[in-house]
Amino acid sequence: MKKNPFSLIKLFIILGNIGVPGSAVALAFFYPEKSYRWLFAGFVVFHALERVWETFYTSKEKRAHQIHGDWTLALVSGSYITLCFLFIFEFFLWDKSFNLWMSLLGIVFYLAAFRLRWWGMSSLGSQWSIHAVGAIKLKNYRLLRVGAYHYIRHPVYLGIMIEEISLPLIANAYWALIFALAVCIPLVIIRARFEERSSLRKFGRGYASYMKQAGMFFPKDFFKGLPAK
Repeated sequence: MKKNPFSLIKLFIILGNIGVPGSAVALAFFYPEKSYRWLFAGFVVFHALERVWETFYTSKEKRAHQIHGDWTLALVSGSYITLCFLFIFEFFLWDKSFNLWMSLLGIVFYLAAFRLRWWGMSSLGSQWSIHAVGAIKLKNYRLLRVGAYHYIRHPVYLGIMIEEISLPLIANAYWALIFALAVCIPLVIIRARFEERSSLRKFGRGYASYMKQAGMFFPKDFFKGLPAK
């Protein structure tokens, strides 16, 4: 069978590497009156290149640039790219005062999200892959309960969700924030659920026991210290 040189993931890579940073730089030229425009455009360029590299080039699996039946990867990646365009265009086109403190809060969330994702990826080591399921998953898998995975089952996904909140905050893009909360984050949760069903089939009782030990996105004892209503 002849291989198709094009794939949906390659489209996301093109949009992430060229479309997202290119739109930020172009709008910075067209809106010279916008405060912090070059600082913001520089951040978008850095962010786009880092996220494309982290998402599609750090995976330990073979042929990571193909979907291979992982429809959740397509949905999450597509919504994320859409979010990037939304917060960029809202930053430049929405005429409102810029709240620097809100932007600084977003940067704090952004750095925390990066640290959490990297901790999760480092904990997975050679088992790190971008696909939740599919033929390209690594063959030799074992259930890990070390590092970040000792505390929560999905540190990488939690880091992605925190970042999806941080980006609109950095840009003061509140419509984009609504999109992140209403669309992007629910899709990440669906992806996590989808992956857990696959893990239950693969590891059986071992994963069911792990689900009782570690919370999905928060440690099991995270809410114990909170006062009861």
